[in-house]
Amino acid sequence: MKRPKDVGFDYYLSKEAIKEYGRKPLVLRLKWLYMGSLLRRSSPAKVVELQEEFRKGRI
Repeated sequence: MKRPKDVGFDYYLSKEAIKEYGRKPLVLRLKWLYMGSLLRRSSPAKVVELQEEFRKGRI
């Protein structure tokens, strides 16, 4: 698979780790996503900007 140019990092998850995540209740997984969204929205603009720069591989 070709790696997109706008990604600054990647990581590896084993098949077992992915299966384990799939065993978690759907409500819990959705809650994690929601809480992550709240955390990002409540972060100062400068922090979000730095996160984007890191994600794009610029820092």
